Amino acid sequence: MKKLLVFSLSALLFFSVSAFGLVTLEYWTGFTGPDGSFMQELVDKFNEEHKDEIQVNMSTMLWADYNTKVPIALASGKGPDVGIAHVDNIRSFVSQGMLLPLDEYLEIMNMKEGDIVSSVWDAVHVDSSVYGIPLDVHPLVFYWNKDLFEEAGLDPENPPTTRDEFVEAAKLLTKDTNGDGTIDQWGTMIPVGWPNYFIWFSTFFSNGGVLFNEDLTKAAFNSPAGIDAMQFLVDLVFKHKVSPEKVQVDADIDAFKRGTCAMEFNGIWMLTDYMKVEGLNFGAGPVPQLGSEKPANWAGSHTMVIYKQRKQDKERTEAAAKFISWISNHSYEWALAGQIPANISVQNSPEFLSLPYHSTIAKGAEYVVFPPFFPKYGDATGPIWEALNLTILGQKTVEQALSDAERISNEILQD
Repeated sequence: MKKLLVFSLSALLFFSVSAFGLVTLEYWTGFTGPDGSFMQELVDKFNEEHKDEIQVNMSTMLWADYNTKVPIALASGKGPDVGIAHVDNIRSFVSQGMLLPLDEYLEIMNMKEGDIVSSVWDAVHVDSSVYGIPLDVHPLVFYWNKDLFEEAGLDPENPPTTRDEFVEAAKLLTKDTNGDGTIDQWGTMIPVGWPNYFIWFSTFFSNGGVLFNEDLTKAAFNSPAGIDAMQFLVDLVFKHKVSPEKVQVDADIDAFKRGTCAMEFNGIWMLTDYMKVEGLNFGAGPVPQLGSEKPANWAGSHTMVIYKQRKQDKERTEAAAKFISWISNHSYEWALAGQIPANISVQNSPEFLSLPYHSTIAKGAEYVVFPPFFPKYGDATGPIWEALNLTILGQKTVEQALSDAERISNEILQD
């Protein structure tokens, strides 16, 4: 009888710890550098507030390693409970059976349609199910040097909002400042490589362009919308001569910091870096409407996901849902890392609205366009990057480059 009593008490103790004890979650991200520090601070704050309920262990690695290790770890039964997925990887991860649909956990998260920026909320749906909670939107941003605007007689508080205004401003801002016959201040800079595709993408969708046909089996970007968008960038270099030729990747960043490039397109991830440059008086906002139909802006998004386990534990899954909800509701702190929160209530908070640049950039969130992500998206759009580089170098005409790119893309789609 005594042994039976001891066994019963032990069983009860085990049950109590399992059912009501601390839940530990493994959280994997690719946030390195400053991003990782900001996210770790959020995790630490969550752990402190939930120290008797949930504790989160954050593991950080390079994104390339992350995307390789996660599926292997999940297959071995040792994968993370919760993690970050780029929005363009959602469909691929779903097709591999890696993600848990979140529809039944939205109530726990106190999350519904209308709480998240609509463009990215739509992008995390696959076959009508929600597979991620968007943490942020990180758009292409239009940066301009306010001091150079004033010197050129332009209003630094009213930057260009259309293509024509942008070109005219770029002409006024392109100068030989020391009179030696060589341009030493450029209106803008269009690099050969990153991020020229994002500028083309924004212009293309502003033109009403469509990348692929409806069933994603054929490329459709060799169109008037695609040709016009690419010719616009080429003309900035060779016709309007407001960008130097053969701009190397990141040379535009260095020039903007030095004040020798007056207007630049780059991601919001550059914002905190520019804010650290002493004496750089700049503005930052949505990309002007560079096409003929409507405003449009390229953006990416970090999305919080719950990974599907070989044996899904309900308690851990619900704890992961609570963690995701908490991070989303505290994403003002994440905005300080240089992101636009996808949570609309955070965007509307007094703290966020008081930030000097973020709230202006966030006004363009409603114009963000996400492409039709699918497993072959990256490979099928790669030829566009190559076409852009060849045309900006003057090695192919826009028509020839896009024709070749579409042919290669179609071959990829047919494989």
